[in-house]
Amino acid sequence: MSKSNEKEIPMPSIRLAIIPILVVIIALTFSVFIFDAEPHIALFFGAATAGIVAFVHGYSWETIQSGFTESVHRAIPSLLILLIIGMIIGVWIASGIVPALMYYGFELLLPQWFLPSILILCSIMSVITGSSWTTVGTIGVAAIGVGQGLGIPAPAIAGTIVSGAFFGDKLSPMSDSTNLTPSVLGVDLYVHIKHMLFSTVPSFLIALAMYTVLGFFLAEGSADPSIVAEYQDVIMENFNLSFLLIIPPIIVIALILFKVPAIPSLIAGVVLGGIMQITVQGQSVSEFFNILYEGFSISTGWEEMDMLLTRGGMSSMYDVVSLALVALAFGGIMNRCKMLDAIVSRLSRFLKSVGNLVTTTIGTSIFLNIFSANQYLAVIIPGQMYEDCYKAKGLKFNNLTRALEAGGTLTAPLIPWNSSGAFVLSVLSVNPLAYAPYAFICWLTFIIVIFFGYKDITMDKTYEFEIE
Repeated sequence: MSKSNEKEIPMPSIRLAIIPILVVIIALTFSVFIFDAEPHIALFFGAATAGIVAFVHGYSWETIQSGFTESVHRAIPSLLILLIIGMIIGVWIASGIVPALMYYGFELLLPQWFLPSILILCSIMSVITGSSWTTVGTIGVAAIGVGQGLGIPAPAIAGTIVSGAFFGDKLSPMSDSTNLTPSVLGVDLYVHIKHMLFSTVPSFLIALAMYTVLGFFLAEGSADPSIVAEYQDVIMENFNLSFLLIIPPIIVIALILFKVPAIPSLIAGVVLGGIMQITVQGQSVSEFFNILYEGFSISTGWEEMDMLLTRGGMSSMYDVVSLALVALAFGGIMNRCKMLDAIVSRLSRFLKSVGNLVTTTIGTSIFLNIFSANQYLAVIIPGQMYEDCYKAKGLKFNNLTRALEAGGTLTAPLIPWNSSGAFVLSVLSVNPLAYAPYAFICWLTFIIVIFFGYKDITMDKTYEFEIE
């Protein structure tokens, strides 16, 4: 079939368009919720079904193939960044950088100021590492023990940890999701982060005030210093702490501030971390290369601490990369073969105003977070669905990527069966439904973004137009 003939192919009906989505939902229900399997195969079945539906509707294999290859091509830089992030996490733990941040961070914790202190500490840690999961799995676990020693309810502590970890993750150029989201739409990483500041900073300040008030009401008694000391003793026994360990984070932050591209900044972090690992910790070059691929592992004799510090490595990101590839293929075929257009056209009655468009974008991301159980799919598919809608209204795509992060990434840890929510539950032993009311930043942010959409606040435009 020639390309000219393909241009004449009508948009598929809504019934045809939703078949691949129904296949994904059914496959996810059985694979994730019933058999406790990974979501990759369910998304693969969805992509295959989308290809079959497109072929039956009249599209050639070349067109179907271009759909997923073009989608994956746009995300290649972020996929490479994911692999580098895996390396930097492993090296920064092995070099003592992350353990040192934990050790000295605990010195700052005070009873009445515990919750706001944890929010700030988790935010800083997440910005530096680019990983909300690493923050939750290191500082978060220790903070749960300390906070409960103060008499603060675990759900309030967990909500504060999640708020700080995911807030910092959104501002970090080293974050996998923060890199993936703008790459789906070809938005510059730093433009994306800068635009998110308009919504994330107000939500952070409001949340900080709320945690401060909440902390004074919830804190009882005084902290048991033995809880903190236990963590600090294990760190001292297994790592050499030196002021030199602050150099890599400072240099990486400086590179970020000077707008050095993400990949060179991350590579600098890997190299500097390796230098610290060899010089400060006295490990070999061979160990450095092994950790780059396999990640860091340790045996302290304390199983909980071993689980906290055993992580990272390029191989640790294979699961995320493969999931992103399959999700991009699924979304790419749906987009190229106009199935997403069919769904959007049915929703068009709700998309007449910019505020409704932003609200629908966020609602779609939350819906996919609930039914796909994965935050990457919750930003990739809506991004491709509503790309033309934002373009038609003269809105720059950084408005879309901000909405995707607010609805897709920040709500993921609030859903128990989502990969992020399941991770937090497994690490902190607090159900997401219990801590969700306390994860202020996660739901304040999307409320602010929706408000901005209706009031035409910080909505960057490609040309001037009157907002509806």
